[in-house]
Amino acid sequence: MIQYATLADLNKIARCHIQAFPDSVTSLLGLKVVASMLQWYLSAPNKFLFFVEEQGKVTGYCGGFIQDGSDAYGSGSGMTQFGFNQAAGAFIKKPWLLFHPEVRKKYAFIFTNILRKLKLRKELPRAVQTPAIKNEPLTAGLVVIGILPNLQQKGFGTLLQKEFERKSIEMGAKRLSLSVRKHNERAIKSYTRNGYVIKDENETSFLMQKEV
Repeated sequence: MIQYATLADLNKIARCHIQAFPDSVTSLLGLKVVASMLQWYLSAPNKFLFFVEEQGKVTGYCGGFIQDGSDAYGSGSGMTQFGFNQAAGAFIKKPWLLFHPEVRKKYAFIFTNILRKLKLRKELPRAVQTPAIKNEPLTAGLVVIGILPNLQQKGFGTLLQKEFERKSIEMGAKRLSLSVRKHNERAIKSYTRNGYVIKDENETSFLMQKEV
């Protein structure tokens, strides 16, 4: 049964995230960091986070947002700002993670967010930073889907995608969009089965979209 998250649910969703993505830096930084970053999904009406629970344990979850121009920095920086203090403390305790390959690729991104947190960087007006795209359909961004490893390929991905689509349409979206790593063949096949098509790519990822 699908449930929509509250603050009280974040720790158990974070546990699912850590099991689903054990090698990610956020998981390695610990439960408190993951839970604090997940608060971003509860921070505004254009964001949402839902999960599936069995016997008190979250087995899968999904988070997304409506790209209506109201977000100053986008999902990555937004979650980083929410988890900044917890992450900083975790890095102090685990400084070797600063040299993790995933972190090394994001040094510029991390430095920018440090400046934002310290308010040393002159911010552009919110509307200028992420303007709504004119003449484009309102789009819902699927940011993350996490499923416990022993339950993958058992229909949970499709269940979560269908709820993401239903919720997005309810909120007025006419297009769904997501980014997926090129090497994640299992996820790409799942998204393709559920109607997404590749629209663009960069060195590491595909941009996939679905009209609804």
